[in-house]
Amino acid sequence: MAPDFHIASLGSARPQGGAHSQADERRRSREQRLRSLLLAIQSGPVDAARLAFTTLIMHDAELSHDGVISGIGTALQSSHLADAWRIAQELRGRYPLAFTGSVALRGAAKLASPRGFFGGFSGRIFDHSA
Repeated sequence: MAPDFHIASLGSARPQGGAHSQADERRRSREQRLRSLLLAIQSGPVDAARLAFTTLIMHDAELSHDGVISGIGTALQSSHLADAWRIAQELRGRYPLAFTGSVALRGAAKLASPRGFFGGFSGRIFDHSA
């Protein structure tokens, strides 16, 4: 009698099926784009946050009609990163995974308003407080 061999792979542990796996992939990509937006809001350059916001709403039509997301977009258009972060906190209950996995997200509740602004995508800081 020959021994029986069984090979299992952890990579195939995901559910297999049409609608279920597409929904999981859509949820995963939504949370990844939300996390990118949150990190861009925290990192400071308004242009980067605006770009992450545009990417989010362009690839997720359902979120483009969300009131909280619209509020974040309005705050970013006005260059108010602190307001955008405050509004984004309302998403914490719906998308908790977007707020986890990053050291930067833990201490970001104390995010202050930027003192200057960034000149386009050049990364140069212009301080007009003097």
